Amino acid sequence: MPDKNDVPLMYRAQIEGRSQLHRIYKPRDLEEIAKEEGLKTAEQYSVRWVNQWLEVQSGIENPRNPLLNENLPEERSQFQVNIYKISWRFVTNGGKDDGVIRPLIAASGLPFYPGSSMKGAFREACQREEKAGRIPQGTCDRYCGAKLKDGDSQPGILRFHGGYPVDKWQENLLDIVHPQQKWQVQAIDTINRPKNESAFTLISLYKPNIKFGISSELKEINWNEIWNIWEKALGFGIGCRVSCGYGLADKITGDVLYQVKLHGIGASSKLINKKSEFRPNIFRAALRGHALRIFGGLNQKQAEDIVDELFGGIRSGKEEVGLLGMAFHQDSLGLDFVNQSDVYDVSGNLIWLLLGKLENSEHRPYLQKLLEKLTQFAMLLGGFGKSWRRADHRIFYPAYTKHIIGCHWDWADNNWNSVISLNDAKTLIEETLKAAKKWMLKRGFEVKQPITTKSLTTTTPSSQTNPNQPQLNRPMPRPAPKQNQATQETQWREAWHQENVQVWGRIAKNTGDSKVIHWLHSSRQGGNQQPEKGNYHNQQKKAQNQSLPSAVQRPTKPTNAFSSRPSIYRTSLTGRLKDTRKSPDPTQIGRLWHRMYPLKNDQYLELITIFPKGCTEAELLIKWLSSQAEWKQVW
Repeated sequence: MPDKNDVPLMYRAQIEGRSQLHRIYKPRDLEEIAKEEGLKTAEQYSVRWVNQWLEVQSGIENPRNPLLNENLPEERSQFQVNIYKISWRFVTNGGKDDGVIRPLIAASGLPFYPGSSMKGAFREACQREEKAGRIPQGTCDRYCGAKLKDGDSQPGILRFHGGYPVDKWQENLLDIVHPQQKWQVQAIDTINRPKNESAFTLISLYKPNIKFGISSELKEINWNEIWNIWEKALGFGIGCRVSCGYGLADKITGDVLYQVKLHGIGASSKLINKKSEFRPNIFRAALRGHALRIFGGLNQKQAEDIVDELFGGIRSGKEEVGLLGMAFHQDSLGLDFVNQSDVYDVSGNLIWLLLGKLENSEHRPYLQKLLEKLTQFAMLLGGFGKSWRRADHRIFYPAYTKHIIGCHWDWADNNWNSVISLNDAKTLIEETLKAAKKWMLKRGFEVKQPITTKSLTTTTPSSQTNPNQPQLNRPMPRPAPKQNQATQETQWREAWHQENVQVWGRIAKNTGDSKVIHWLHSSRQGGNQQPEKGNYHNQQKKAQNQSLPSAVQRPTKPTNAFSSRPSIYRTSLTGRLKDTRKSPDPTQIGRLWHRMYPLKNDQYLELITIFPKGCTEAELLIKWLSSQAEWKQVW
């Protein structure tokens, strides 16, 4: 009787005990699986699946498929192929294995892009070109076919053969997805991770060159026009996960809404096989998260609907294709996204595209303004990718060498930088809220949280309005469920409104003048004690009444109960990573962001964003900050 474990993973059911491609198992569980199946090494199912696939699939030519025939006669003008490079990752979900996204595989064993999908993408791009007046009306029906009035169908003159990867597509196939929206933004309890927010595996092609084929029985045909339309289709993305930056060609031909050039350094993401990768979808994750925070402060009940309309969503019963897509084009073509380094140092153009259909063209400038302000907001208060809530320790605390903490992003062109002071920072935050409010009103969403302002010198909200400011004509709001005060939803942890968040700042003279970065690594109260190099956890205790350093002493200020800074080290305010050598405390996301925003002349805005509600350490720190002359409340 054959052994069930001899069945290749590609043919196994996606159930526990047989194959779970999407799951990422802990080492102990992998050892049990290896023992059960008699394996010498304990590897994830996805790693074994890819290895088995590559072992049996062959790159030999398939004579039945002209796309794989390198000796295609040039005189056959009715059949043409072109090769296009995908800028990052690409996958067309096969749909065969439940719960996992992996490539569709042809009879030859190669991953492929179906001709039916190619025709659909071509038709949509062709219709856009017709609507824009760049090609004559009826071109789409001529190329792709049409349904006649009597119900019959008229075939088009083109046949779409799909696409196959060429060259070395077998590398870096293992991919990862890690949804964290609730844990990062919404959950009050940041110790226990919400359900359905664990990382899982998918399998995708990494920066492949794909050969596409189109044929026609007609000899006289405008091939230039046909391939131009196909390039437009590639500009809007093909395959799945397009809104995350997948399936976009190197050459951007889509509808660009906003683009800006950025430079950043930070910690690389880790793939299933422990390789490091700079993943461009960090920009989408950052802007989506900030949009959720801001809209959550304006109307928490409808915030997810607003964000899903922009970025897409997969909530059960509310699945939606978003309006926006993004791409990131690196400057250095020789620098690959995947490398063996734990850090990245990249610069390039961040590009936001209109992928969905914006029915009302008058809404376009409001969407562009929202994207601009969300990007500036993200740059001002944090960064992108892993450890975005912290300033890069390699720059602002080089004595710390134990782990890679933080990231640092700046504008490649200083003309994009609109912030040169604390007052400018306050203005930018207000402008971001204003852009969000206008977008909501234009799209028919109700603004429940009024946008107010705070002065830098007081914590009292201003109730003054400008009578000369033009008022927006608000359309009929979309229906929202009535709220019962007794059953009202708990406020999100990082919803952005006056009662839930404060931003404080100061001017730092240089990279060595950060105050907050030392607070994060010292359990002592007081000023800015610097932990010992390489061992900041074993500090010699000093007297609790140690005076503040001269850098933060202000003789004009009277001595009070908050003259000594409260410790925030490894508290619920700052968060922590689980480390049993220090304490049994589990991993926890904090309520504090720290950013060193670059100014001219080597100066920085040192900004801390605090979500104090329900956090005693946050309240104590805010009281102490309010007693320090160099710290100003920005918002």
